[in-house]
Amino acid sequence: MMFVARGLLVSLAFFAAVYCPLSLLVLLAWRGVKHIGHATAGSNANLWFGLRILPFTVSAAITVFFTFPSFWLLERRALDEDTGTFALALCSLIILGAGLFRVFKLQARTTRTVRQWLLAPTIAEGADSVVLSASHGAPALIVVGVRRPRVMVSDRASNVLSEDELRVALRHELGHVRSRDNLKKVLISATPFPGMGDIERAWQEAGELAADEAAVGNRREALDLASALIKLSRYSKPWPEPLSAIGLVSASCSIDSRVRRLLQWRAPERRGEHARHWILLVLFIVILVVGSNYGATLMLTHRLTEVLVP
Repeated sequence: MMFVARGLLVSLAFFAAVYCPLSLLVLLAWRGVKHIGHATAGSNANLWFGLRILPFTVSAAITVFFTFPSFWLLERRALDEDTGTFALALCSLIILGAGLFRVFKLQARTTRTVRQWLLAPTIAEGADSVVLSASHGAPALIVVGVRRPRVMVSDRASNVLSEDELRVALRHELGHVRSRDNLKKVLISATPFPGMGDIERAWQEAGELAADEAAVGNRREALDLASALIKLSRYSKPWPEPLSAIGLVSASCSIDSRVRRLLQWRAPERRGEHARHWILLVLFIVILVVGSNYGATLMLTHRLTEVLVP
């Protein structure tokens, strides 16, 4: 039991020793790439989310698959950890604990708010429908939920928007559902690090523009969505959404810039559509190479742990 506790202690310390420097590198890289845009907003949204979540993903993967196994197989039984190891492990616990606390706190607030909106609703097309109707101060259209996201449509949207405008606005919200943007918001909230706010805001803005692109297939639909945004922005000011909710009109992206982009609509270029396949291929090759040399990788990780963890 003591040996397992030591392994967890060293693994947590290693996580902090990798996560913090890697997060700083991401912040430095952000300064150089934030003005670089892709052909589509969807590509930008994926890039910014990947950049934001990269430090935690890499640090957690190395810790789980290499650091603890290498400690278990190669570390001697003598207790030789010093104060620095405990300090780094405490740093990891603070990071992970702060993330979980923020997620649970914001999720509880979201749940209370959604319950208030659903005090007098009817559920459209049965309990398993993707679309819910709501009232009691609910936003016009909003995606709620993480595990099973749904679109809530209030009576305000039905009263203000035409049938065509409502249809394309719904497609915008369903774009968020398909992209699992609420889950991405939770993952970002669960992996805190100071200074990441600019990347998070860039991802949210690109996500809204990507949902606009997904909802629009021609100029008429672009004009319908622009009209819906203008009408709804008159009745409700942009507001910061709860954690697991994304509204059609929100503070995450300027309504003026979205309307201007829709009025100048043109079919998005599809350059770089195969970039994801190349990334997946590279990841597969890396996993294959590492897996075929797992023993040597564990030895290298153990040496690296001895260097990074006091």
